[in-house]
Amino acid sequence: MSTTQPKTINFVVFKRRLTAEVRNYWYVRSAFEYSERWWNEDGRLDANQYITSLDGDNVPPFSGIDIEPRKYLSAKPDVLWSVRGNAITNIVTAFETYLYYLLKRAIFLKPSLIEDSGVEFSAGELASSYDTPDPREWLAEAVVAKYIRNNSHRKILKKIDKLIKGGFTNGEADLIDRWCRKVTLRNALIHNAKLVNKELVEEWPKKFSTIGQPIALDDGDVVRSHFVAYELAGKIDKQFQRAVIDEQDARTLARVLYLLDRTRSTGAVAASVFQIINYPFSKDMAESAVSYQKKSRAYIPDFNLIEEVVRDYQGEGDEVA
Repeated sequence: MSTTQPKTINFVVFKRRLTAEVRNYWYVRSAFEYSERWWNEDGRLDANQYITSLDGDNVPPFSGIDIEPRKYLSAKPDVLWSVRGNAITNIVTAFETYLYYLLKRAIFLKPSLIEDSGVEFSAGELASSYDTPDPREWLAEAVVAKYIRNNSHRKILKKIDKLIKGGFTNGEADLIDRWCRKVTLRNALIHNAKLVNKELVEEWPKKFSTIGQPIALDDGDVVRSHFVAYELAGKIDKQFQRAVIDEQDARTLARVLYLLDRTRSTGAVAASVFQIINYPFSKDMAESAVSYQKKSRAYIPDFNLIEEVVRDYQGEGDEVA
């Protein structure tokens, strides 16, 4: 996604979660590399019967394993295979969460989007909406649940594209195919004991040919899953920003920034909005958003999600103005 393209709040959350998932894998990967180097230096591998034999190491986390150093190092391929599968699973989950919140945001902002959706509610379902702080938020959540439930990613993407008339699926058949293969891989990892199933063989014959075999994974599978998820989410986000979100995320973010620090100037609010979601937000626009929040004390859906974005920027040393 272009660094100059305005981003939705949900894309910022997704990007940071995606980065966290792929880094978790590389943390484990690099930890094994450092461990191998350390054990193979100065005769440590042969001088110690167990990994807890060194002074001070007979405590967690070492005592949780307490095996011979050679066995510890020999477990590397199996451990990394398992962690790769978990990383891919979490990447797909992060993408699903992104779709959920983005679609929910779109319907919250523009309930008219679902006029021709064919979504229906029972009287009992409608009655439950009276117990929520904001009927529009209830509607958005209820519609998203019906859109996503029991649907493949391919169908969900087509439905979303039709809903917002975004056109993000045009010319992206290959990217969508690549992503759907990652989803099929995730499903096999979770529901088929990490063994190749019929769906994988049918959808991805170049990589998987024998049903029942352990799913072979390498570093490239994690890298490619991360890349495809990021690319596809970026294309979706660009169309959502253009067709639905516009300045609404910027205004909402400005309101949250004010509530988190009421001494923050409107100029600082405007600068922070631009820094976080790359939306050109003027001081006058910030003043309007803050003034609205002061007067209305309006409820902000998913406040905690937006607060997470702000806290993340502050916590990483990115100076939110």
